[in-house]
Amino acid sequence: MNGIKSCIKANGKQLAGCNRLKADQAEFEGESVVSPIVTQANGLLAEFAIFPVEPERQANLVELVIQQIKSLLQNQSGFVSATVLRSRDGLRVTSYLQWSNADTYIATQPLPAFAAPDVRPYEIFAAEPSGSQLQLSLEMEGLINFGIFKMKQPANQPRFLELFGQALQMVAGQPGLISTHAHRSLYGWRCINFGHWRSLEDYAAMDANRPFSPLFSEMLDLADNEYQKTLHEVLFTT
Repeated sequence: MNGIKSCIKANGKQLAGCNRLKADQAEFEGESVVSPIVTQANGLLAEFAIFPVEPERQANLVELVIQQIKSLLQNQSGFVSATVLRSRDGLRVTSYLQWSNADTYIATQPLPAFAAPDVRPYEIFAAEPSGSQLQLSLEMEGLINFGIFKMKQPANQPRFLELFGQALQMVAGQPGLISTHAHRSLYGWRCINFGHWRSLEDYAAMDANRPFSPLFSEMLDLADNEYQKTLHEVLFTT
């Protein structure tokens, strides 16, 4: 894991060549390098575990999240894949796990000395382009944005999903957007968009002139938006 830690500077920037270093390290350590696929077509249960963290502790948290996956989760019946991502501002570590179904699902656990994560099971309810696939890997091009919405009441989720689906169609075709996969939590409290962008500049240009602005006021009446200007990058897959 020292190779992963050394790739993360205190200012949140990644050293050149780190993706290749991470892949080489995994191969050297005899680990299989898996590329999870995010798509509505596979029908898998997904879990987001979103850990808040101070930038100077982000690298340590990444290591602990990976250790928990390896020691507790990846050998369980029904486990399909796991991906660990870090935000470039240093303030979050997110794990994205796929399980075959709700019966086999085992939730990610809090880690000692770190703030408890927001952990919930999800399913994909919409994607742009329709039927698209997002392959997650250490060497993937582009960056990930998570648009996180927290329902003010679970009963708000059905209407919110209608608006969110319309917003996705408005964002489709924006310069730099590769794909986007919208997830809803199974118990009504969350909606997370898993967006794949070519660059921070492309995402910032869209964000400065949001095509879904006509819908956003009603969306915010239904849910709080945990706004994240930063983008994320993949550090681990299995």
